[in-house]
Amino acid sequence: MAMYREKRFEEIKKLLAARSELSIEDIMKAVGVSRDTARRDIVALDAQGVARRTRGGLVSLSFGHTIPSYSARLKRFSTQKTKMAKSALTLIKPGGVYFIDDSTTLLKLSQSIRQPVTVYTHSLDNAIALSVEERVNLHLFGGKLDHHARFFFEPTMLETLRRIAFDAAFIGATAIAEDGVYFSYMEDAQVKQAAALSARRVVVVSETEKFQIEAPYRGLELGQITTLITDKNYRERTSNGLPHRHSFCLATNNCLTKKGLIPIQQLINDPGIRTSEEVRSW
Repeated sequence: MAMYREKRFEEIKKLLAARSELSIEDIMKAVGVSRDTARRDIVALDAQGVARRTRGGLVSLSFGHTIPSYSARLKRFSTQKTKMAKSALTLIKPGGVYFIDDSTTLLKLSQSIRQPVTVYTHSLDNAIALSVEERVNLHLFGGKLDHHARFFFEPTMLETLRRIAFDAAFIGATAIAEDGVYFSYMEDAQVKQAAALSARRVVVVSETEKFQIEAPYRGLELGQITTLITDKNYRERTSNGLPHRHSFCLATNNCLTKKGLIPIQQLINDPGIRTSEEVRSW
């Protein structure tokens, strides 16, 4: 029995190294144990100092302290990100004018657009993806290219953004905290801020893991978010027409949960709302 337990621990540690975050259901499925046994394994691994226990499972010790590069995030492109991009695509309407941010998920959105729309972006990869669709009126902001994050920036871009009335600004997130949405680069945060101020709808597309990551530059306040699209399988219906499996926040900055309508801040502050078995089983 002891050997079997050690083998389980090794398997859990391998999975955690690859994925950074495991739910209790992930552990149950991966090593074929009951919920009670999975809970005991979580407690034991936390006590050994090899991982950090959360209310819904385990995260690696580095989780929340490092921000993967753009290229690394592309390699980790998941099915959930594709689903998030499909949810965002439902907000793209023919004839609309949109800002699309630099983000691996929003790259997938850019690759999926087939309507006659106008798109502004400062992302090199978004521009490449959109350039093959003749129905898209593409505007790529120029300036100096950040080779690591693959976006362009020059100060005049901010004034141009303020003069455009976007139907929606689609924005990724490096980190989300109770006081706003944060980014790794000051210039990038300024671009997001300018685009959001010019948009009728601000759509933030982000995995829930971003709730546990820190970044230095705030680009948005939570009150600016119209719609939040994320990767957890919430099933509530929303009044804004988004597919209800992958979007859950309303224009009032409240979120529908099994416990009723709650503020976005509570969703961020209480990880149990995001990862508890109760929410996952809706």
